[in-house]
Amino acid sequence: MSAYAPIGLTGGIASGKSTVASLFRAWGAFVADADEISRHALDPDTDCYEKTVAAFGRGILHGDGTVDRRKVASIVFSDKGALNLLNGIIHPYVRRIIRADSQTAYTESPKRMIVWDVPLLFETGYDEEVAKTVVVTARQSLRIERIVARDGSTRAAALRRIRAQMPDREKVRRADLVIRNNGSLDELEKRTREVFDELLETVDR
Repeated sequence: MSAYAPIGLTGGIASGKSTVASLFRAWGAFVADADEISRHALDPDTDCYEKTVAAFGRGILHGDGTVDRRKVASIVFSDKGALNLLNGIIHPYVRRIIRADSQTAYTESPKRMIVWDVPLLFETGYDEEVAKTVVVTARQSLRIERIVARDGSTRAAALRRIRAQMPDREKVRRADLVIRNNGSLDELEKRTREVFDELLETVDR
């Protein structure tokens, strides 16, 4: 386990995880966002960029040299081997950046809570590196409603996206702490504050 004893935060699509992460951040935690890091993994100044171009060829680039993400997506989502190859490039990069940024945050402020916001926390083994795990859940019907309202998706498509992820019951089984987001924003904030305060008291720094 890292010296800074990070907290692992996860939750399925439309569970409210991002809201919880924002609250943690507002209350002083350093939050390393795996999705945000991943979104920049193919920027031209990263080693992921070089490795991805080497793996898939310069045909995946726009004229200005940036990666055509739609072209990459069309390749990897029709070829499991290509998807595994891309994940093998991006996932280690994301993990390395999360560790480095967290160590920097800890060095600058050793008393600050470090939170790893990782959608695939359990699936990718991040849970083995954290002191505590927090899972945000919500009823499936609510999650479907949120996806439809947010993305303009059909209910069937929303359900497929939910079912493509690890079931909430499995996440809850593995988690140390659970935040159930089935009510109002005020209720979510109240429960999140309870969990935040508990983490402040129990995490060994």
